[in-house]
Amino acid sequence: MKYVVLIHNNPAVVEMFAAMSDEERRRAFQIYWDVESDLQQSGELVDSLALDDRTQLFVRRGPEGPAVSETPLPETAELVSGYYVVDVADAARAHEIGARFPEAAVDGGIRVARALTQEDFDAME
Repeated sequence: MKYVVLIHNNPAVVEMFAAMSDEERRRAFQIYWDVESDLQQSGELVDSLALDDRTQLFVRRGPEGPAVSETPLPETAELVSGYYVVDVADAARAHEIGARFPEAAVDGGIRVARALTQEDFDAME
């Protein structure tokens, strides 16, 4: 089964990294490379990307064309900063992978969701 592990950057994550020493921050960032390497070796990695928070804009369809803004909603400052698509045996394995990331230590830092296929949608009809 394929799962998407979404890494979020929100105020709690920013505070967590800001409170780290340079060495702690280096070790935290090494986790991403270690997870990627482990997933490549196990054959579970489908894809992964880090997203540039500095360039993210939100596009909504408006009556006069696309409306672009810097935040998704006025009450949130959360951005998706990266993702991993993994092909694993079950949800428990996907959750285990998600728990490895530094963001899993704070509220809202990691989300894990099963990726739906066309067959899943066909079964819903």
